[in-house]
Amino acid sequence: MNITTRTVLPRARFAPCAAVALLAAGAWLAPAAARANDAQAAPTTAIVDALPDDAALTGDEIYRRVQKNRFRSYIQDTRLLSGDRADSTQETRLQATWKNLRDAQDEPTKGVYSKSRIEYTYPFDVRFTTYLIIDNAERANDQFVYLPSRRRVRRMNLRGESVLGTDFSFEDVVPRELEHSTNVRLPDETAQGIQCWVIEATPRPEEDSEYSRFVLVVEKQHAVPLVTRYFDRAGIEIKRLEAPRDSIQEFDGIFVPMRAKMMQLQNETWTELTVEKLVPNPELAEGVFDLRRLEGH
Repeated sequence: MNITTRTVLPRARFAPCAAVALLAAGAWLAPAAARANDAQAAPTTAIVDALPDDAALTGDEIYRRVQKNRFRSYIQDTRLLSGDRADSTQETRLQATWKNLRDAQDEPTKGVYSKSRIEYTYPFDVRFTTYLIIDNAERANDQFVYLPSRRRVRRMNLRGESVLGTDFSFEDVVPRELEHSTNVRLPDETAQGIQCWVIEATPRPEEDSEYSRFVLVVEKQHAVPLVTRYFDRAGIEIKRLEAPRDSIQEFDGIFVPMRAKMMQLQNETWTELTVEKLVPNPELAEGVFDLRRLEGH
C-alpha cells in the first residue's frame, strides 16, 4: 500500500506578539462531517454545481461544504508556540491521528462518528502522554488519557482542558460533526480581502460544550474557515482562531491551512499552530485506537 507523506517546513513566521485545526483541518482544526464516499476524492465541478446557488445556501449546506473538505483519516505532526504580553514563550509538539468511521450511507459505525488519538512528543517530561477520544453518536464521548509516569490509562472529562497550557482546548482540536450543532447562516463578511460565508454554530446540549456558540467565517473557493470565533457560556467572545489564506495547501484535493493563530482575548495570550508533517488518508488499523495500545511506551 502506498502512503503519501509530505513534510512541510514553515514558509513564514508570525510576528512575536501573535499565534492545532489543528488539527481541525487535516485538523483543524479543520471541523468535520463528510460522506465517506465524498471524502475519497476531491470535490468535482459536478458536485459543486448540484448544490444550491450561493444566495440560497443554508447554514447546514455551507457547513457540509466545509466538511466535504476533509480526509478519511490523517496523521498530523503539529508544533504549538504559545506566548503572552511578557514575551515569555512555550513550545509544545504533538501528533494527532484521526479516523472517520462513517459508513457509505454516512451513518456512524457501531454508533461512533470518529476516533482521535493525540500524543505529546515535546517537551520531554510529557512525551508519550496520550489522549484517546471516541466521538459517539448517541451518547457522550468516551475520553481517556495515558500517563507514562503512572503507566496506566484512566477515563477523564476533557471539557475545557487545555492542550498543555496552550490557548487550544481539546474541544478545539478534535474535528466536529455536523450533528454536533445547529447551524444558521449569517450575512456574508469580508475577511483577508475576500467575501466569505458566515455560519453561527450552536452546540447541542448533549454535547456538553465549553462554548455557547461558534461563528465561522468561511472562504468560499475551498470552503476553509479563515476565522473562528468562540463564545463562552455567558455569550462573551473569549477566543479567536485565524488561518492565513496564503497558508492553505492542497493534499489530494483537500485544502488545509498549514498555519493558524489562536488568540485568548481576555488574557491577551496567543498560540501559533504550524503543521509540520501531514500524512493524508493512511490506512489505520482499528488497533491504533485500542486502549491497550496506549500503554505501549
